[in-house]
Amino acid sequence: MSDADHPLQRIVRYENRRGNPWAGFTLIELLVVIAIIAILVALLLASLGSARRTALRTECINDLRQVNIAWALYSLDHAEALPLNGHGTPEELGAKRLWVLGSTHLDPGAFTNVAYLIDRRYASFAAYVATPKVYRCPADRSRVEIGERKFPKIRSYALNVFMNGVEPDLRLHFGKGRLLTKTGDVASGDPSRLLTFLDVAPGNVCHSAFIIHNGPFTSLFYHLPSSEHGGGGVTGFADGHIETPRWRDSRTREEGKAEWVPDHWTLYHPGSVDLRWLQERSTIFNP
Repeated sequence: MSDADHPLQRIVRYENRRGNPWAGFTLIELLVVIAIIAILVALLLASLGSARRTALRTECINDLRQVNIAWALYSLDHAEALPLNGHGTPEELGAKRLWVLGSTHLDPGAFTNVAYLIDRRYASFAAYVATPKVYRCPADRSRVEIGERKFPKIRSYALNVFMNGVEPDLRLHFGKGRLLTKTGDVASGDPSRLLTFLDVAPGNVCHSAFIIHNGPFTSLFYHLPSSEHGGGGVTGFADGHIETPRWRDSRTREEGKAEWVPDHWTLYHPGSVDLRWLQERSTIFNP
């Protein structure tokens, strides 16, 4: 019998363990414990991250639903007319009021002036939505640089251009698609398949109209939808329901991550299933 197996040696090792719990605790055992803790922490962080993403998407859905309700209320209060949609500065539009005021990337006020959202001189939705934060997706962390400072954008949502997009003349984008100006026009199609508001990719936010091009420039995306919610976005429909489509084309997701995309005419995605999805739900098409 070796000394290591002697009964007295076993008693000594046992007593050492009783007096010092780390006695005989090998490096391998310690590394295993550390690895298990690291795995548990990673699982916990992933779970927390998933819960946060779900919470942000839910908040975005609720915000966009409020805007969608305002769209329906406006038509009830204005003899079934849809709110004016498009883009322009206060000087260009004069007394005309869009649902909210949105302009080009050259107009800093379009990104920073909350009066464009809640002042009744500029926004017809000011009578229905009094809280500016409703217009910004909580997952949108993008900022606009003005001078040497960066400011958070005040708005993430835009209204389908076919929903009374008339300021300025936007017919170039229509193709065989019909401009819908009254609730009766919407009802003549399938309201459950007609887009109203979309969560816009951060770098594409500018006009208050979301341009879905059905005109002569094949594969032109012009405005990209947001993919801030796990590779998907949030969209509203004319019957009031909200969907959260997950974009299937990697170009939609990757190009949508940019914070600043002022040149919309370069966004060509040949064969994009996401663009086709938007086009099919943009309006009613003439034969």
